[in-house]
Amino acid sequence: MINVWIDEFTPCLKDAITGDILETEVVQVTRKSYLAKYNTKTKWYI
Repeated sequence: MINVWIDEFTPCLKDAITGDILETEVVQVTRKSYLAKYNTKTKWYI
């Protein structure tokens, strides 16, 4: 079981320590082949 505490929602990424807002972009992935480069060998855990 994973317990998660959500303290606020933001429309982008926010540094919890400094409060800096980082611009982000959301893109829908339509091909599974696109996800092939995101793996544990490249330090991506999705």
